Parts: sequence; structure tokens; C-alpha cells
Amino acid sequence: MLSLLSATAETPQSVEIRFCPASAVRTYPLESRRELQSLLLQNAAVINHGGAPFKIDNIDIELLQSNRVVESRKLDREAIQRIADRGAKLQAAGVLKQVTFQFCGTDLIAPSIKLAGPILDRDRALLLTSQVFAFSGTRDMLRIRVHGNLDSHATELTGSIPIKSEFAKNKYIFPLRGIWYVGYGASFHTGHRWAVPEEFALDIAKVGESGLSHKGDGTRFEDYYAYRADVLAAADGRVVSAANDQTEDSTAMQRPDETQEAYFARLQKEQGQRLAKGATAITGNYVMIDHGMSEYSLYAHLQSGSVRVHVGDQVKGGDVIGKLGSSGNSTEPHLHFHVCDKPDPLMCAGIPVNFNNVTIQWADLPRPIQSGDVVIAK
Repeated sequence: MLSLLSATAETPQSVEIRFCPASAVRTYPLESRRELQSLLLQNAAVINHGGAPFKIDNIDIELLQSNRVVESRKLDREAIQRIADRGAKLQAAGVLKQVTFQFCGTDLIAPSIKLAGPILDRDRALLLTSQVFAFSGTRDMLRIRVHGNLDSHATELTGSIPIKSEFAKNKYIFPLRGIWYVGYGASFHTGHRWAVPEEFALDIAKVGESGLSHKGDGTRFEDYYAYRADVLAAADGRVVSAANDQTEDSTAMQRPDETQEAYFARLQKEQGQRLAKGATAITGNYVMIDHGMSEYSLYAHLQSGSVRVHVGDQVKGGDVIGKLGSSGNSTEPHLHFHVCDKPDPLMCAGIPVNFNNVTIQWADLPRPIQSGDVVIAK
């Protein structure tokens, strides 16, 4: 009897699976006519809270539709070891603390938890990141099944999260008027898709006849065709936060004699410094609007002193709320726009938007915006 109690004292509930974002994983169209969807599992963690070690043998990541497994990806011991090594290095380098928004603050990995694997002792976790899927049709659930050994007993641990293939519930207009270039969208080859709050964000600039976003050598903000353009509220709502006193630093832009490699090395260092100063050092001058139904729009990098609205103001879609600038973590004058699920520019999860007043050049049929699109907003 004592032996039996000892063997069952550690139950599978001592090991859990957490997700970040925790509410759902969201898809974005790859090719709308063919119903081809893209899906990114940003983060999942296998965490051992108990006293007995949990040894992970393999992991299945499954996509389901109506409780039926449609496709499955298996991570073997070699893959798990690579994942564990990478997680431990990220934590040791302070990345989890530097970009807390990417890991849902401490909701995913508490300060007392150390990243490790494939053997998880007490308060150790395996962190899975950036799992990419593409599929035709629909999927409604993502499930992780972890196979391992807990206290000398074969154990299977499961965790599930809904898959949402829908756009924002509110109706949105494009936050600028005229012809614009969307350099960054939700496509995988640009940077937004890989960050939790801005997974479906847009970086919007204007391109001239030369094909460049500026005239002259591009060292002055006034050289940029987008600079000082009116920024519009994308829907009716109430202003929940704003900043209007952040400076614009022209030295953050690429210098005419600076190679791309040298510039991005400098940029990475400067971004780390801004992150250490807090969210406003990243957003610069910004406006955040509550549209109801847990949807909040962000307009970032606005021109210093140009913000026209204040916290508590009610705005209508199309109202001018400020002017396009280059404050905060900005490489040149542009508008960063995203919609997310909480009233915090960074500590939120992105929501995809499909605008109702744009035409996309060269698109055969109306479709959601992709990185590199030229859009005409009425």
C-alpha cells in the first residue's frame, strides 16, 4: 500500500501546458481564393511544478477540425533538445525580461521557473516558440500532446487552444487617405508576424516616383513623402491612452554612407536601449482607442506635438487624431497601426483587420492586405 501511494503521489496535474497568447491562436490568409491560411503558435510551455522529474520523450502538435485530427507534427528527442537549448540561452541572455510582451509578461513563465529540457525537474519548463503551419480549409483547435515519464510512469499530457479564423468584429477604415505602401504586414517574411502584440500590424509609408520613400538623401524627416500626413481614427471609439511629448530622433534613420548590415547592427542595439526605457520609448507619440468588444487600435510613431485627442475623448471613424511622424522605435517616418485585445500597446495580443475602404493594386480580387502591398484608401 505504501508503495502504491508513493507511485501515485505525483499526478499528471503537477505538469501543465500553458499558451501565450492564452485565449486563442489566430490565422491570417495566405491566398484567399484558395482558402489557404497561415497559423503561428507563438508560445507554449510545458511546466513541471511537482517534486518528481518529468522526462519528455516526444511532443505532438495537432490541428483539429470538429474534434478530428487533420494534421500532426511530431517533435522527437533531438528536436526537443534543440528547443530546450535555445530556451535556456534566451533566458540566460535576459530576453524574456527584455521583451516581456512577447511572453505575456510572467503569465507564461513565472520568475521562479527556469527553462530546461527534455528532463524537467521541479520548477523547470520547456518553451516552444514560433511553430508555423499552412493549410487549406479550416481548423478550429490546436492541441499539444506531450509524451514522457513522470515518477517512473509513462505519462501523456495534453493542452488545447482554440484556432480563430476571423477578422476583427468592428468595422475599420484604413487610418490614412490616399495611396500608401504597406512595408510590413502579417506576412511571415516581415517582422511583425513574429511578435505577439503586433502579429497582424501594419507599417505604412508613402513611395514617390523614384520608388523610394523619400526625396534627397533621406536624412531629414521632411524628405519623406509620408511625413505629417493626417492620421485617422479607424473606427468610432474612446481614447484610452495617448502620448504627445516624445521626441523624434533623425539619427535613428539609416545614414547615406551606412551599409545595411552596419545599420541593422546599430538599430538592434538602440532598440534594446529603448526597450529598457519602457513602452512609450517604443511607441513614441501614440493614440490608443477602445472600440468595444475587446478591440483596441494603436497609432504609433506620431509627430511630436501633433496628437489632437486626449484620454476620455470620443472619436468617430475618420476623425484626424494626429500626424504621421517618426518618434519612438522608428526607422523612418511611417505609421504603425494595429488592433489588439487589451488597452496596452505592448501587453496585448494582435487581432487581424480587414479594411472596408481600400483597393489593393494588382490584386485580382478584394483580399486582406499583405506585406509589400500598395493600397488606395478612399
